[in-house]
Amino acid sequence: MKKILLGLIILAAAVALSGCMTTYTATDGNLAYASVTGEARGDIAVDEGYIYIIHPSLFVLGDNPTEQLDIILEPALTAADANAVTNMTIRDGYTFVDFILSSFVPFLSWGTVEVEGAAIQQ
Repeated sequence: MKKILLGLIILAAAVALSGCMTTYTATDGNLAYASVTGEARGDIAVDEGYIYIIHPSLFVLGDNPTEQLDIILEPALTAADANAVTNMTIRDGYTFVDFILSSFVPFLSWGTVEVEGAAIQQ
């Protein structure tokens, strides 16, 4: 019973702590070299998965969401009645599930881009 419990604790820790993400932040909203101010509309969080071969910079199957953040942010901004994001955090890499999927299919890899921030209406 102790071995099973220990195994479950290790598995839970692996799921909770695994993944590898590169984080980019912009606290003032100046990703486009403009002053971004306006009425706060709440926080938004969006994540989008993608599949790539060898490296995400070389060949992504379908659209590369890391190159089209405006497209993946649009539904969340529309739902919040906003048109800009400040205090943005962008994480790009893989989650535990992406890692497991990539382990079983050696020529394809899965990745995830996560975007969080404060939505504002300019």
